[in-house]
Amino acid sequence: MTSSIDYLYEDEDLLVCHKMAGMATEGARAGRMDLVSAARNYLARKDKMNTKGRQRNLPPYVATVNRLDQPVEGVIVLAKTKRAASSLAQQIKEHKTEKYYYALCYGIPEEKKAHLSDLLIRRADNGLADIATDESVQTIGGEAKKAELQYEVIASKGETALLRINLMTGRFHQIRIQLSSRGYPILGDDKYGSKESMEYAAKAGIKDVCLVAYKYVFRHPVTKKKMEFEITPKNAAIGELLHCENT
Repeated sequence: MTSSIDYLYEDEDLLVCHKMAGMATEGARAGRMDLVSAARNYLARKDKMNTKGRQRNLPPYVATVNRLDQPVEGVIVLAKTKRAASSLAQQIKEHKTEKYYYALCYGIPEEKKAHLSDLLIRRADNGLADIATDESVQTIGGEAKKAELQYEVIASKGETALLRINLMTGRFHQIRIQLSSRGYPILGDDKYGSKESMEYAAKAGIKDVCLVAYKYVFRHPVTKKKMEFEITPKNAAIGELLHCENT
């Protein structure tokens, strides 16, 4: 990993980033840099240069709009003002943003296109997500929440399949548990993977979760212009299957 962040776009209200796998969005352990802290440092350095050495009284405002798990690569939008953060949070609440992912799975789904809908819980015993089947289970954060996504198989190789996913809700570990529960866990996922998927990933030298948030679409919080950001995944295993699709 040559760099943990690529900055894709910046204006007075937004900072759009390409986060690499392995970096926490925020709240990293002591001694490790997270995305929000790195973005604040980046903005502070720019501000110092623009003001010819004059110091700010306060650090730059940076708020997360969408988060990604630490082992997941992808597009993240940061708000640089409270007004922008509020507007983008409202878009997410009203399901007016669009989120697209690539997932490389062990196992090939029988249905090449499908809509998945589940009730998910976050378990109190281990903090992982699970499909809600037992009403007596102790959960974190209360009741089960509806989780929906649409997927399409766009390429396959051997025992693996590359899925393009439209994430319709943003629940904790949603994509990882919804795919795993149906028998096609994401390669590199040591939390929800099967014994077979983890053995396959180890033999293939896959260390990161093969899940990439490759496109994010929303309205600019001030101009209301449609904004669309799409990245080319750095994940080598996903990149190989994407190459197969395009040739």
